[in-house]
Amino acid sequence: MKSRFIFRNRKIRFREADYVEKHYIRDGKAIIPIRLNSISELYMKHDFKDLDLSDEVSAYIEEIAYIIPLKYPIVLELHCPEISEDEQQRIRKVIKNNYGMDIDDKDYDVRVTNQKCIFLFILGTILLLAAFAIEGKLSEFIEEFLYIAGWVAIWEMCENLLFDNVKKRTERLNKLQLYDSEVTFIFDR
Repeated sequence: MKSRFIFRNRKIRFREADYVEKHYIRDGKAIIPIRLNSISELYMKHDFKDLDLSDEVSAYIEEIAYIIPLKYPIVLELHCPEISEDEQQRIRKVIKNNYGMDIDDKDYDVRVTNQKCIFLFILGTILLLAAFAIEGKLSEFIEEFLYIAGWVAIWEMCENLLFDNVKKRTERLNKLQLYDSEVTFIFDR
């Protein structure tokens, strides 16, 4: 009985930093290996112009990049059949374009959130000032409603600024790390 208690309550000695260091960091760079049986696996299935990364490849890259500290430059190491130098340059451009569009989307989201915060601040301030101005002149219900609505608007603004924007900026940094990544090719035979 005592051994089961000890087994359940022992400390887990797993550190994500050690895992990343062991499996992904080489010579001061984070290497993300990507195995492709054919180059067509890199692109979306129905994208006949081969302009968008496939969801599977993109999700894999982002999942690994998420745990890599920002201090390490990322190298996307594509293990694939041999391709021409022109195709290699095209793939590098497609990867940059995909993550560039993601960065632009994150920037847009931050701008929209900031505009929403300005609106909520103005609305909350107006509601609180109106509640203060009519204090004792109208019904207590209207007065309390204005106070509550004003504080809710201010609280929502703070939540957007402090939590949502921080999350979006962190996601943007991860996308920027991938945008700046180096793409290398290892040709499998």
